[in-house]
Amino acid sequence: MEYEVTANMINNSLVSRGDISRIERVMNNAKSGQDITVAFLGGSITQGCNATKFEDCYASRVYKWFKGKFNNINVKYVNAGVGATGSIIGAHRVEKQVLSEKPDIVFIDFAVNDKDSIYDKIAYESIVRRILSVENPPAIVEVFMSNFDGSNVQPQQIEIGKKYNLPMISFRNTIYTEIITNKLQWNEVASDEVHPNDYGHFIIANLLTSFMEDIYNNLKKEVEVSKVELGDPLFGDKYICGIIMNNNNLGAREINGFSLDNKGFQVFKDGWKYISQNGGEASISMKLEGKNIFLLFKRSIKDTAAKLSVKVDEKEPIIIDTFFENGWGDYSATQVLVEELLCEKHNIKINVLDENKPVEAYIMGFLVS
Repeated sequence: MEYEVTANMINNSLVSRGDISRIERVMNNAKSGQDITVAFLGGSITQGCNATKFEDCYASRVYKWFKGKFNNINVKYVNAGVGATGSIIGAHRVEKQVLSEKPDIVFIDFAVNDKDSIYDKIAYESIVRRILSVENPPAIVEVFMSNFDGSNVQPQQIEIGKKYNLPMISFRNTIYTEIITNKLQWNEVASDEVHPNDYGHFIIANLLTSFMEDIYNNLKKEVEVSKVELGDPLFGDKYICGIIMNNNNLGAREINGFSLDNKGFQVFKDGWKYISQNGGEASISMKLEGKNIFLLFKRSIKDTAAKLSVKVDEKEPIIIDTFFENGWGDYSATQVLVEELLCEKHNIKINVLDENKPVEAYIMGFLVS
């Protein structure tokens, strides 16, 4: 089929034009011969899942628009999409995987991975505020993808976007309108319940580049970049300084059965693993300082996935089943361990429960803020 994006589709996608002064600065810098960096932070859709070729995913297509528009400079492409991850993990990896690359513009896409929870609201706002807190902050564009039924959490992300006056583009608004008016069917633009196919990637890429094209066509030579005024957070920003602690920056106090897992899972390397053909107990303990601590672990569709008992200080143990029954695949999961008002040191011990069967447990690290 011939791919098409109509003017109505483009119009329906615009949630808010927001403050475009930082985008204008990027374009003026590029026109003057300065190299720029275009970054994308999100989940599997951002990563390029289900595009026939990686270069056909929406992030790559948007990058190629910048590269084609400013062909006299070097345009660096940063794709920090990690499948099945949302804002909680994103808030703790944005520094290392995005901000360390000194991006000029960042597209954020967590609308189908986040939940309607205070944790995700705070995490998403923490990402936005962290990006806007750096010296000469980059432009931000919020991207809202969609599930097959039109569901996502864009309402809560729109609230955050309005507070910080961010540009916002919604694939959901465009596609849902096309579907309810019988102009498109979901299976024409997606290969499953959430992931766009080549046409879907083409559509969201064109919605974004059409927005960019309009700014470019009306670009002023002199742009006064608006000063960032963060003010008080809307939901919270307690993960704004979040980092990932693993065997690179955290030493275990005691290890029984676990070994270092430098291969890791997805982009999360340098954790710990326990693999046994005969079952048996295993444990690992460490001391961590922070106000907020999440366990980052692998949830698996293999029936060898272990059950964990996690004890924090003198609190009752938290039982975690790492088996993803009838799941679609393995993914990186989180579990809240600590929510405190004060930054204190905590003793954390993880036990693999003995189920008298072959077991596997993968601890990728801790999300700490």
